[in-house]
Amino acid sequence: MTSLTNKGNETSIDICNWAKLQCPRRLIVPLLFLLTCATAQGQTKPETGTAWEDVVEIMSECMDEDVMEEDMMEELYETFRNPIDINRATEEQLKQLPFLTDEQAKDILDYIAKNGEMQTLGEMMMVPSLFTTQRMLLRHFLTIHHKDNNTLPATGDMLRNSRHELAWSTGIPLYTKAGYRHVDAYILEKSPNKVYRGDRFRHSLRYAMQATDHLSAGLQMEKDAGETGVDYWAGHVMAKNVRLWGNVVLKKAVAGCYKISFGKGLAVNTSAKLGKMMMMTSLDRMDKGISPHSSMSETGYFRGAAATLQSGQWELSAYASYRPADATIRSDSTGITSLKTDGLHRTLLERSKRGNIHITDFGANIHWGITPLQLSATLAYTSFSLPLSPTFNTEASAYRRYNSRGRRFVVGSIAYSWRCRALTLSGETALSNTDKQNGWATLNCIRWKVNSSNTLSLIGRYYEAQFNSINGKAFGENALVQNEAGAMVGWSSRALRNIVLDAHADMMYFPWKKSGVSTSSYASEVMVQAVYSASASTSMSVRYKCKAKQKDIKVDYGSKEKVYLGWRTSHSVKCQLTHQPSSSFLLRATALATHVTTSHSPSHSGWSIGGNMRWSNSRVRRWVSLSSTLFFTDSYEARLYGYETNLPYTFSSSSYFYKGTRIALAASVPFFRRHLTLNAKIASTIYFDRKSIGTALEEIRSNHREDMQLQAIWRLGK
Repeated sequence: MTSLTNKGNETSIDICNWAKLQCPRRLIVPLLFLLTCATAQGQTKPETGTAWEDVVEIMSECMDEDVMEEDMMEELYETFRNPIDINRATEEQLKQLPFLTDEQAKDILDYIAKNGEMQTLGEMMMVPSLFTTQRMLLRHFLTIHHKDNNTLPATGDMLRNSRHELAWSTGIPLYTKAGYRHVDAYILEKSPNKVYRGDRFRHSLRYAMQATDHLSAGLQMEKDAGETGVDYWAGHVMAKNVRLWGNVVLKKAVAGCYKISFGKGLAVNTSAKLGKMMMMTSLDRMDKGISPHSSMSETGYFRGAAATLQSGQWELSAYASYRPADATIRSDSTGITSLKTDGLHRTLLERSKRGNIHITDFGANIHWGITPLQLSATLAYTSFSLPLSPTFNTEASAYRRYNSRGRRFVVGSIAYSWRCRALTLSGETALSNTDKQNGWATLNCIRWKVNSSNTLSLIGRYYEAQFNSINGKAFGENALVQNEAGAMVGWSSRALRNIVLDAHADMMYFPWKKSGVSTSSYASEVMVQAVYSASASTSMSVRYKCKAKQKDIKVDYGSKEKVYLGWRTSHSVKCQLTHQPSSSFLLRATALATHVTTSHSPSHSGWSIGGNMRWSNSRVRRWVSLSSTLFFTDSYEARLYGYETNLPYTFSSSSYFYKGTRIALAASVPFFRRHLTLNAKIASTIYFDRKSIGTALEEIRSNHREDMQLQAIWRLGK
């Protein structure tokens, strides 16, 4: 998630005078460029970027913007670029799409088995369990080809039929942060971290190659703003679905950078973590397996080799990895106090932490499955070049007592999934063993399809505070699979015509202390959402969510300060109306509101209204999108989250706080017979109640900021 600003100093201005703010002159040339793009001539095929925007906007309606992970959208984009052949698809492949339930994936395959190969994707209308929204999404991730076998084609054939994509992007801030301003040499000598060592521009380069359905490769390189030179690179080569001997198939093999997810993620999961709304459709899934790392995320992946062999109902996977990592090391070099995961190396201090430790990982998974039952066992081992030794010797740091400590970590788990008519049971139980402590964790799910219109789900989890899983990532409130117990019940219904209802209630308990909580604590979350499709061109959604958490509250009693456990409760409402008056125009209006209360503290409120207008044409490969948002919040506590149109590979949601407005304009234009696509976006944020934005090195001495993104994508091949 990308935040528009950091907290700034509280300064008020007359709200009526905001309209007198003049648009910076630096905006004029970029705006003219975008408008020129909007009127340029294009080719006669739908634009990939436009279709992807359709996907992202529909996804933003189905889940919370504050939990829409970039990794998940990157993984979806890979499938979007290389769609699944529906007539050759397996149930496992369809389960990779997070918006499909297991029953819906099975219904699609049952339809093909009964009626033969699909001739057009319009036949999805004949699968009754699919919602309208899901059918709209599926047309972007599925395709139809002739059947093939699992033998590897000749090298020449693969090269002739291969597809290549090269994407270059740059981010240009039209302002200067404090970290890029001149500092005298004598000051810099005393305080070398007062400046960023690189320039303020961000650059990235991606290359992807797909040779039939058996071989693919990719390379990513990036320089963040403030860094010098190429600071990050990752690449991979992957082969899949290659018959080796007899009925043994090399299902997947990756060399380079990759991700792994087995079971429910308790032992190892470096893929995206789904939010609670999306989890309700995919809670039965297990053993996503190996996938290439193709995002610009500089952490959360392995570097080495991994492979999966399949023979009948059996699958055997193994992986090995050796990778550098950023860390803060004790002054005596005896241990690691914390791992650095933001991937930024702008100052001398940040650069001193770059790649100063190494992590070794290896593990294996064995999976067996028939139609009603699946079983899986995972063993994962992680070793650090220096031991993890977080400090917890003060009252403020006591919550770290059960944080990962030691040098070697082993986690083993067993996962299962069993389906019987309308009932599905699934789960995973794991044990961890480290140099310092042992623990266990379990996650179990029940789904009951009451009838064709109603589904009930129950998710229970217990993650012991002593459980340590370095590469684990599973369903829950905490970022780590640790120190959490909870039960969540969910309900999904489409009993009412043209209306889809979703609701869940989650009760949570944290047995050990947390940051800002000096004892065990409770939390709860309730969400209700309704999506009404008035017609094929008009839909409306309403969502309400209430979340309450206990935290330490400090209260002054004369000369004494007392700390006790209080509640922080937030209420949020989102209303969205989407209308497509023609095949060329899409209009969307969104309203958000939030109210936050904390024991013995003033309440905070906020609201925003925004709109998006997009123009495209099915006969020309160009599109233009204009969005604007007006937001008013009392403080950062009442921040709001929203999605706006982004360029391919640059997905992000935005947080709005304080008082201001944001305007964004994006456009795309093709050249050279569909081979080259130029994309551009410019956005401006203006604050009504402050004279500066951000703090420290991120400070901007202005009440407005403008950013520009340019992108060129070159595609070759069939």
